[in-house]
Amino acid sequence: MRFSLRMLAAALVAVTLLAPTAWAQRAPLPLKEVRLHQVAQDTQRTHMGDDTMELVWVIPPVYWHVSAAQQQNLSDADRKQFVAQLDDYLLVAMVRGKVGMAGIDAFADGDALFADMRFVDAAGKVHAPMASSSIPAPLKNLLSILRPVMANMLGPMGDNMHFAVLDARDAKGKPLFDPAADGRVQVRTSLDTYTFRTPLGSLLPPRQDATTGESFPGDYLFNPYTGGALQDAAPSR
Repeated sequence: MRFSLRMLAAALVAVTLLAPTAWAQRAPLPLKEVRLHQVAQDTQRTHMGDDTMELVWVIPPVYWHVSAAQQQNLSDADRKQFVAQLDDYLLVAMVRGKVGMAGIDAFADGDALFADMRFVDAAGKVHAPMASSSIPAPLKNLLSILRPVMANMLGPMGDNMHFAVLDARDAKGKPLFDPAADGRVQVRTSLDTYTFRTPLGSLLPPRQDATTGESFPGDYLFNPYTGGALQDAAPSR
């Protein structure tokens, strides 16, 4: 179960272009060509058990960069103010509820969700969310307005979504979640372990099978049906 969150980009926008060094390993799509809902899909995982549903959404700073590049109605000053509140943080959104005959209800609160939640970076280092008292006030205020936005989009699911905050970079300045690097990170909860592989295909140009003519996401190396090696698709004219 994944949600298209394109509308969230219209309500929440961010910064300027990504620093070129962030994309040194592979050439990304121009930010204006990235489909924001596909970035959201790449960074969401869902557990659906017999009686419990859990959604985990990792929101790295690149999400806001893509959003900003596709917004034309904000001034540069507004964008800078927005990014100052978000660009240094990695957010993990979660919602968990009981599945019954009437749908999903009996949602867990934030304390229950994040007490045992841990983020595992590509090097295997485990990170706990910030304590509420450590979250800067401007960011805390921004997160408080996300709940109504999500509620308008997703109903009770959005109204019961909570946001954990982690530093976007470790003590050496390395991103905890680098969308361009080859690697794997995890979010561990009391219910399940969710794995996210990078680079994110939604941020890369599609790749093509020269033999069959089929196109695949940018993080694919081989045709999953034939095993044939893929190559960069020819740029559209």
